[in-house]
Amino acid sequence: MEIEKKKLREEYPNLYKELEGEKMAAPIHGIRSEEVGDLDIIRVIRRCDNEEQVIEIINYMLRRGELPQEHADNLLKQLKEKGLRSFGSKVTWGHFEREYR
Repeated sequence: MEIEKKKLREEYPNLYKELEGEKMAAPIHGIRSEEVGDLDIIRVIRRCDNEEQVIEIINYMLRRGELPQEHADNLLKQLKEKGLRSFGSKVTWGHFEREYR
């Protein structure tokens, strides 16, 4: 099935833009650099108010043996390079209940 460019542009402008290679972008509000199984530490980090709290939590989990050193290094690197909110937006008490109910 062939369709003229003019007709495609008029009837499907967004598809036309994608096909013509115009740059499309969407905002990113958080970066997940680890696997899905690592969400527990990420959820705790998202509740933090500052970077010092994140470092304290990472050190605590390292001492307890709940976090491998390599993973801790990756989290600290992300914290240093991209900041606290690169793990996601701040989570407050009742966040998940409000969000998913």
